[in-house]
This record gives sequence, structure tokens and C-alpha cells, in this order.
Amino acid sequence: MPRWTALFLATLTVVTGLATWYWLAPTGPPPGLTPKSPAIPPSPDPLLQDWPPDQLTLVVSGEQHGYLEPCGCSETQSGGYSRRADLLRQMTKRGFKPVPLDLGGLVQRRREQSRLKYQTMLSALADMSYVAVGVGPEDLALGADFLLSQGDTESPESSSSTPRPSLLAANVRLFDTDDLPGAPLASRLITSGQHTIGITAILDPALARPLAAAGALNDVAIRPPEDVLPAVIESLVKQGATLLVLLSHAPIDTSLALARQFPRFDIVISAGGPEDPLTDNPRQVGTTTVVTVGQKGKYVGVIGIAPRTMPPRTNFELVNLDNQRFSDHPKMIQAMRTYQQTLEQLDLAAAMLPIDTSGNRRFVGSAKCGECHTQALAKWKQTPHSHAFESLITGRAGQEDHWVPRSFDAECLSCHVTGWEPQKVLPFKSGFVDKNTSSHLLGNGCENCHGPGDRHVALVESGDVEQSLSEVRVTLKQARRKTCIACHDLDNSPKFDFDTYWPQVAHPGRD
Repeated sequence: MPRWTALFLATLTVVTGLATWYWLAPTGPPPGLTPKSPAIPPSPDPLLQDWPPDQLTLVVSGEQHGYLEPCGCSETQSGGYSRRADLLRQMTKRGFKPVPLDLGGLVQRRREQSRLKYQTMLSALADMSYVAVGVGPEDLALGADFLLSQGDTESPESSSSTPRPSLLAANVRLFDTDDLPGAPLASRLITSGQHTIGITAILDPALARPLAAAGALNDVAIRPPEDVLPAVIESLVKQGATLLVLLSHAPIDTSLALARQFPRFDIVISAGGPEDPLTDNPRQVGTTTVVTVGQKGKYVGVIGIAPRTMPPRTNFELVNLDNQRFSDHPKMIQAMRTYQQTLEQLDLAAAMLPIDTSGNRRFVGSAKCGECHTQALAKWKQTPHSHAFESLITGRAGQEDHWVPRSFDAECLSCHVTGWEPQKVLPFKSGFVDKNTSSHLLGNGCENCHGPGDRHVALVESGDVEQSLSEVRVTLKQARRKTCIACHDLDNSPKFDFDTYWPQVAHPGRD
């Protein structure tokens, strides 16, 4: 049995114990207020205004790329499973009967934490009554055997109170066979109101080629979509499908070509569009409606199918999952806590394979830097950088009562401790391991900007001061172009402006 299989089976009761799922999303003041503005948020756009609730309504999402929630560092970022669940709750309360579908691409990286996250996200989608989930290249990269363990081996009509969504990928074959339990299905047929919906999904082989070249798709074969779709369409029509939906995990141009080639599809939901698909959406190819829903879960698409019209007449609204119209649910706090506690129990961050530093230099900690650079250390201690690790435990002001600590989450640690590569989310050798082992590297310290300091210290002690300074010198030009945005990127710090932030952390180069 593979090591990761045993690891995850050992924690299966923890993960599957998430019964009624919603997800944590940060709260905060509404954006755009000035000091003279009244503390009243602007009126949000109405949701599905004048939509009749008796129409068939599809809620479509995809390319989540690991964003279970908006990043905790950005209180105004859109998205998150919590707000999506609240959207579904609001729709149901208004009389809609939403049919949720997802393109796949749930995770972003190929590692142990991603497998746990995939399990968690799939359970979340089940609790939000998702019917079908496609398969993206990121999901396949987790391993064919892992994907088999996540597929539904029971009938969709089973008596389970929260049936798992069907994994769909008509052109994906695992272990050179078509009948393995848990393997992605070619299609799914469901009935909603007057419609019998036939749903299928494909993955563009071109998207998987880089992974295949890296040896990450062993035991996986991906056929051209045009080779498999004719038979799938014929089968769905024979089973009585009155509405055909294609989940196309492909670039938008490929999805448009498939819509032209297979006009029997009424709706094509495509990956590959912009992160914020605010224009050219939806597109019409003959009688086929092609929509995109963006990336990172910031939006979902809602498609309304008017009853008793042939061909079906569709409405479409791209819903921004903002923090004004959508709120958190109390049960999601415990769900997030369970996930973070699982990370702690497995100790996945500490078990990650570290990467080399430039020149095999080693981190010494900010206190060591401060033995000479006393003024710089004093300034650093006054900044949030010095308390970055503690913020993972306590959260932002106003969140104290419901914050879930993230101090064992590698995806958070990478910018809140010293000695990690933030964009790759990997520790450097001699970088932070855990609070007990690496207490000298707590917080976002000096060496995250200036580099590991052991050689600098050695040169100072040998009397070669000028050479020692060249080891750690960072110009303002370098800081502006590269250093700061490693953590202050568009996700974590969307309002970052170097000229505004720099004065808050500016410090003398030497005492």
C-alpha cells in the first residue's frame, strides 16, 4: 500500500466526519470607504433579479486551484466555499432547485496536503449537493490510484444522505481499463423538473502534456475528445436526455470548436477563460450556449433554462461571491478547524522536503541580525512582519471569537515565517520547521528579504565588512520589482503599493 494511502486512511474518520459542510471566509469592512464616508456599504447588485424559480437552474463552477476560502490575508477577496454554500442556501430559500456542477481542477499542487485538500473539497461539494465534478490535470497529477479512491463506487441513487458527486471524464482512462470501481465515468443522467439532463465531461489532452512529460501521469491515458463524444451523446439521447451539458476542461477556443463540432450540446461550460470572465460571456455557437466561470472560485455561473422552449432558452448570470451579499455559516468554523487539526496531526508542513538555498547558505534568525543592526531590529519589531506567525493563531482584529488557527498550514506558513519560498510554498534547508525546532525563525524576518545570513555573519566576524554587506544588500529597485511581491501578490495583498507600504517598514542599512 502506498505511504500516502495509509496516511490518509488513518485519518479517514477525521475527514469524512465533516457532515454538513460549509467553509470559512474572512469578514471585514466593506471596500472603498474613505475616512469621511459613512459606515454603510454600497448597495450590492441584486441576485438573480426577476428570475422565475420554477426554471431549471444550473450552478456551475470550476478551476478552484486550491482556494477553499478567500485568502485570509485579503479580507475583501471574492470567493470561497462558504459564500458559494450561502448562495445555494439563498437560492433554495427563494424556491430554486439548483443543480450544481463543477469542471474540476480543485487543487493546485502535487503534494500530500493537496490530496487531503482534494478529499476535503470533494466532501464539501457533496454537502452542497453537487451532481458531477469533472477532472482537471491538477487532479490527475495526484495519482491514478488516489483518484480511484475518491470516485463514487455506489449508485447515484443510493440511500446515502449526502451522495458523492460523480467524477466525470469521458476521455480519461485509468490503468488501461474502463471498468474500475471509482474511475471517472463517461456521463451522468439526472432528472430535474421537466428536464432529463445528460452530463458529460472531457479533459483536453494538451493540458496534461506537461504533467505527462514530467512523469506525473503514469497509468493515465487521455483520448481526443472528438473520438469519444459521439458515442456518449448517442447513449445519453437513447436514455432520454432532453438537455445535454458538456463540462469542457479545455481552453475556450477548444471548447468553442467542440460546440461547433457537436451542436447537440445545449450548454458547454469551459475552463481556460480569464480569472475574471466579465466580458464575452456567455457566447453563442448556433443553439449552444458556451460559458466560462473564471478561476480560484471567485465566481460561479448560474444558468436558467426556460421551461417548454425548444431549443432551450437560457439566462446567464456570473455571480461574484463577494463579502456583502454572502455570509458565513456557523458550522463551517468547525469544518475548517477539523481540516487544520488534520494538518497538525499529520504534520505535513514539517515533513516537506526542503529545497537548497543559493550557495547553501543558512538562516540564522532576526535576533542574530539584531546583535549588530540594533535599529533595524527595533524597527522590525514594530511592524506586523515580526508578528506574522502569531497572526496565524489569533487572526485579524475582530475575528478572535471564530478564528481557526492555521499555524500548521504550509500554504499560510510560507509568508508568515522565515526561510520559505513563498510562491512555491516550500521550505528552504535550515528554514522554519516548527515552533519548537525553529523558534528563532518565527515571523517574516530579516532574511526573507536579505537572504540567509550565516555567510554575512562569518564575514563580519573575519573583519571583511564590505564583502559581508554585499551578501545581504537589497536595493529599493530590487525590493520594488521582486522581493516584496513574493508575498504581497494579487491574492494575498491586492491593494499593495510599494510606495505606500515601504515607509511603514523602512529601516537603516547599518547602525
